[in-house]
Amino acid sequence: MTDVRVSFGEKGLPCRIAFLDETIVRVTIDPAGEFAPYARPLSPEHVTRIQAQPDESDVYAHPVAAVRDEGDALAVSAGGTEVLLAKADGRMTLRRRGRAVMREAAPVELGTGLSTQTLERAPGERIFGGGTQNGYAEQTGRVVRIVSTPMNSNQWGDGGVASPSPFFWSSVGYGVLRSTFAPGVYDLGATDGALACSHEDSVFDAYLLVAEDPGAGLRKVAQSILRAYFKVTGAPALLPDFAFYLGHLNAYNRDAWSREPREGAQEWVVRGSAPADGPGETRYELGRLRGYVVPEGHLAESLNGPDEVLVASAERYRGQTPHEFSARAVIDEHAAHDMPLGWILPNDGYGAGYGHNGYEMTGGVGADGESSPERLAAIAANVENLASFSAYANERGVEVGLWAQSQITPSPNPDVTWQNLRDFAAEVSRAGVRALKTDEEWVGEGYSFGLNATRQGHEMLFERTGQLPFVLTLDGWAGTQRYAAVWSGDQDGSGWEYVRMHVPTYIGQGLSGNPNVASDLDGIFGGNALVATRDFQWKALTPIMLDMDGWGALPKLPYAGGDPHTGICRMYLKLKSALMSYLRTCAASASCVEGWEGNDDLGLPMVRSVLLADERARGEMAEKYEFLLGDALLVAPIYRDTRADAVGNDVRDGIYLPGGPDDVWFDFFSGARHRGGQVLDGFDAPLWKLPLFVRGGSIVPRWEPHNNPRPAGPLNPRGLDRTRRVVDFWPVAGESRYVEFEDDGATAGGHVSTACSCACRDGETVLLVEPARGSYEGFEPHRCVTLRATVEGRPEAVRAWAGEKGLELVEVTSREELEDGEPAPGTAAWLFEEAPAVETWAPAGERLLAEMVAEAHGAPRVSVRFARVDVREAALRVALLG
Repeated sequence: MTDVRVSFGEKGLPCRIAFLDETIVRVTIDPAGEFAPYARPLSPEHVTRIQAQPDESDVYAHPVAAVRDEGDALAVSAGGTEVLLAKADGRMTLRRRGRAVMREAAPVELGTGLSTQTLERAPGERIFGGGTQNGYAEQTGRVVRIVSTPMNSNQWGDGGVASPSPFFWSSVGYGVLRSTFAPGVYDLGATDGALACSHEDSVFDAYLLVAEDPGAGLRKVAQSILRAYFKVTGAPALLPDFAFYLGHLNAYNRDAWSREPREGAQEWVVRGSAPADGPGETRYELGRLRGYVVPEGHLAESLNGPDEVLVASAERYRGQTPHEFSARAVIDEHAAHDMPLGWILPNDGYGAGYGHNGYEMTGGVGADGESSPERLAAIAANVENLASFSAYANERGVEVGLWAQSQITPSPNPDVTWQNLRDFAAEVSRAGVRALKTDEEWVGEGYSFGLNATRQGHEMLFERTGQLPFVLTLDGWAGTQRYAAVWSGDQDGSGWEYVRMHVPTYIGQGLSGNPNVASDLDGIFGGNALVATRDFQWKALTPIMLDMDGWGALPKLPYAGGDPHTGICRMYLKLKSALMSYLRTCAASASCVEGWEGNDDLGLPMVRSVLLADERARGEMAEKYEFLLGDALLVAPIYRDTRADAVGNDVRDGIYLPGGPDDVWFDFFSGARHRGGQVLDGFDAPLWKLPLFVRGGSIVPRWEPHNNPRPAGPLNPRGLDRTRRVVDFWPVAGESRYVEFEDDGATAGGHVSTACSCACRDGETVLLVEPARGSYEGFEPHRCVTLRATVEGRPEAVRAWAGEKGLELVEVTSREELEDGEPAPGTAAWLFEEAPAVETWAPAGERLLAEMVAEAHGAPRVSVRFARVDVREAALRVALLG
């Protein structure tokens, strides 16, 4: 650590420069000379820090810094990084390996309650970061507000700030993380071309993050800066696998219902597999607000229907609780419509607890703030009701979370009705709660408050379960990523603006160090069946999906829209379930999981800007309205009406395919090949089809389609079978390699790595899955594995080996024949499909979707299914000749 006196004109100010690593330098200018190790929180009760560990931690290398006089400047250096301070006015220049990556255009300006750093903007420089800046992937030339949206203002539309972060980085090769909880404004070239970044803090305290090699290109710069940012603020949380499946959120313990129209009731129409223009099944909801009291004798919602746990303190509750209006029924409905569902929040709404014990009772708080035995007993009875619901959900493969609008311990406020009291420790320990969603009424103050709250929830979940926590929040800050996923706020899903805004939001949030991104499907308010269907499509290729039901004009359910909308939603939910192995591998890289080497992508987000694949990407549409999931899959959402017909069939313009003429991108559904480096206009996108492409040479590990990550069982017949694996190959000339990450999806208890490769040369294509390495508790190595390759035509010959043993190949004639059985030992089954049908997983009754895809098919494909084998011991190899 080096202390330097910096001169600003005739006045000297204390400055401390600390090299934590060669590429992480902390610079603090403190007029008081105190050099506090952490930013001052908004309240002493907020003990959570921006930093994941103190600067003195052995996480850092602490290189010895040297100070030398360069005449007009002092240079403080360690390794290949130098900080130069002009003697005349203290202006900083940051150099890496002799290359200037950051220059101050003016001295740091310190005033009463304000500190401003002004940086020169280099030609062609691009700026990213700032947290969740809705509607923006890049921040160059903008005025970015590093400030939480005022609580209850719902200013989360385009330009709104859901979760700010005092961090930005430059394509030139540097990043700046301000160690402060104070609001800020970053003018990133909007006014005069310079970058002027201010915070309402009289101390300038910043971590300067330097790319290992600033000239290595945007991808390497992004990777280097983000990993340095994570080293200071903590790696993003690796979420449990259920978090990546669809979540359903609603208030199931507050309102009344009717099968017939009633005055003031909200009409909900669910069409399921019936036609979208048909009448559907209609139900009517009464209440829908905090403080609603169910009238005596009314049908009412609950968690458990007739099995609700009720004790004496529920005497004021006079509603009837049939199964059809319960949270249990919603789980059953998803299963009946064959819709993947991973988690449910049954109390997502104001005034919705999770039981009716202590209904409309208040008081019971002593002068010391302690609750009476009767009050505590009501809480305990409601926890038992929640536990009953969790057991029901878990048996059906679904995890349970809770929504928190206020503190997560029993409130000492005697005016709080007992059915709304919380005891999160008991909810987790006794009732099996695995997730927490924090509402703006709790974390809406943001800054140190929000960061502290998410840490509390995260730690309580982990300490009491030993499992990976899932916390979903907004109003975050730098460091939030190590505890929580971030969603973009309450928005209206009525029109295309909802989709348009979210595509760049997701990209920008990932580039800000928050890879676990989320938003409500079709919004929380409003609703539009066509927009909802298109929203489902592209968000199935992103980390977190949630239906925020009960607040809009339409039910937010994947089976609400009717045929073909129901089938299209199912199609993409099933596709996501199949891709979970690939998605989890991307998540491990984004979270920099210990011991995981990644695929040259450690630290990069799951949702990746096309610029990270090709800095030559042309046009705003490429930079803002398409993205990569990992490196293999390119997603170009339908985000506006281009030339749509009455059904919603449309085209997509401006799809940029990264690379050059020698690169190949496959249409995921048709297998059509397109060269890289071009822009596709007028790309055909009928309602059922998301423009989705696969990079040539990609290897994509998959599971067989399923509905949730829990093992299959009598009450969960469509759970995940980890012993039946599929690996998809998209061969092109040359060689490619991909390493799959697999863990139990629930704990931090180790992982398995499986390397896959493809070599295509001299008329032969070789597909190889190497023996698995590593382990985790519960890993089952005896597996039935299928290797599939998209090809140009029927091969002249197919050969297969398990280890060194050649296998007898048995050709089958249909996909059903291949998938339904398992080959005998010493054999393998293989299938050639000239034109494989598009998989929708729809029942026969969804006629409209069937008609839509009837003429659609994929490119020729070869599948080889191996007999069950110990994948730790035997490599699986297929050779396609000719």
